[in-house]
Amino acid sequence: MSGTEATREALGERISYAQVWEDPEVLLRALKVVPGERVLSICSAGDNAFALAAAGAHVTAIDLSKPQLALAELKLAAAVQFDIDRFRSFLGLDGVGQRVHLYHELRPQLSDSTRAWWDAHELEIRTGLLNCGRFERYLESFRTRALPVVHRRKTIDALLEPKSLAEQRSFYEQHWDTRRWRGLFRLFFSQFVMSRMGRSPAQFAHVQGPVSAEFLRRAAHVLTDIDIQTNPFVQWIMRGHYPDLEAAHPYLSERGHKALRTAASRIEFVHADLIGHLADQPKGTYQAFNLSNVPEYLGEAEHEALLCAVVGASAPGARLAYWNLLVPRHRPESMKDRLDRHTAEAGMLLDGDRAFVYGGFQLETVR
Repeated sequence: MSGTEATREALGERISYAQVWEDPEVLLRALKVVPGERVLSICSAGDNAFALAAAGAHVTAIDLSKPQLALAELKLAAAVQFDIDRFRSFLGLDGVGQRVHLYHELRPQLSDSTRAWWDAHELEIRTGLLNCGRFERYLESFRTRALPVVHRRKTIDALLEPKSLAEQRSFYEQHWDTRRWRGLFRLFFSQFVMSRMGRSPAQFAHVQGPVSAEFLRRAAHVLTDIDIQTNPFVQWIMRGHYPDLEAAHPYLSERGHKALRTAASRIEFVHADLIGHLADQPKGTYQAFNLSNVPEYLGEAEHEALLCAVVGASAPGARLAYWNLLVPRHRPESMKDRLDRHTAEAGMLLDGDRAFVYGGFQLETVR
C-alpha cells in the first residue's frame, strides 16, 4: 500500500481531528513566516493554517480528507460571520446553545461540498465542533473513564493548579506518578487500544516496537518540564475545555479571532494529493511548508519523493517543518545538496513543544 493509499485509509470519511494537536507556537517559530509569503500547510482541523494566515502568509490548506476540509472551512466561515462570543459558542466552548441555528446563518457562505457534509452531520454541530473528532472522543474516554480509576478529582485539580515548575515536578513525583497511573497509561495508549479507538491501524504502518512506554516518557516530560497553566493541550486532555481561552489556540482568543477574520481571504482550501499538487506548481511557488506528520505515513522512498516535490515547488531558502510521532523521518543523505537540516534548532523547539505527543521535529531549508 502506498503512503497516499494508507493516508486515505487512515482518514476515511470521518473527522479524525476536531483540533490540531501540533503546537502552533513551535510551528511559527520554526517557519518564521513574514507577510506576503506563500505557505503550503496540511489542513487537518485548520488551526495551524489559521495561525500561519494570521501571521500574514497566504496559505494553501491542503488535505486528502474532505471532512477535515469541511470542518476547517466551517470554522473559518464562523470566524468571519460571528463576533467572538457567538464564534466560541458555535464551536462548543460554552453550554449547548443555538448552534444549528447559527449553522444555518453560515450555510449560504459555504462551498457545495462543505454544505453537503454538514447538512448530514448536524448532530456534531449541536454537541460542539471541537469535540467531534475521533481523536478528541478517544481523549474524552481517557478523561472520563480511565483517569478517574487512577486519581480522584481533587488530585487532578491539584495537578492543574498554578505552581512553579519545581513544585509541578515535585507534585508529579510524589502524588501523580503512581504504579496505577503508569500501568493504566501504558494500556490506554498502547498501539492496540489506540488503533481501535484513537488512530487508524494504517497510521502505525511504519512503526516498529512498543509505543506505550515512549508515550509515557513524553507525558512525564510535559507534566514536569513545561508549565501546565500555559499548556492548552494538557488543559483540554485533563478538563475537556479551556479554562483560559486567551491562552488556548490562537484563533480562539479575542486578538486571534480578529486577526483570522482579517486573514480569511488569504486562505485557500485544496482537496488533493500532496505530491500531485506540488508537481503541478512552478518553481518558487511556496516559501514555507507545514507538513504536519505526513511523513509518518510514508515509506523512506515515498518520503524522499515528497521532499523532492517540495524542492521542485520551492523558492531558495524555503523552510519545511514537520513532526515525527513514532517513525523517524528527515532529509535523507541523498538530498543533502538540496536540503539543509537544522537539528539543533529543531531539538530546542521540540523540548518546548506543549503538545508533547511527538518524538521528533524536523526543520529543513531548501538550498
